[in-house]
Amino acid sequence: MQKNRIEKAYYRKRKALKQMEVAEKAGISCSYLSKIETGKVRYSLAVLIQIAKVLDIDPGELLTDGSSY
Repeated sequence: MQKNRIEKAYYRKRKALKQMEVAEKAGISCSYLSKIETGKVRYSLAVLIQIAKVLDIDPGELLTDGSSY
């Protein structure tokens, strides 16, 4: 597993949201969100918080290792 990646877009898909919807609401590009979800880029805490707000979850949940689901 790559560190600091948002695990498998699990939370976004669970809410039936498309990358474009989440990216627009979080104020980032769709390509940037894709790279975050696949662990290809580093991102700031502010971006993590914005994504978590869009998904209505605690930011820490986005960094799980996948063992909880």
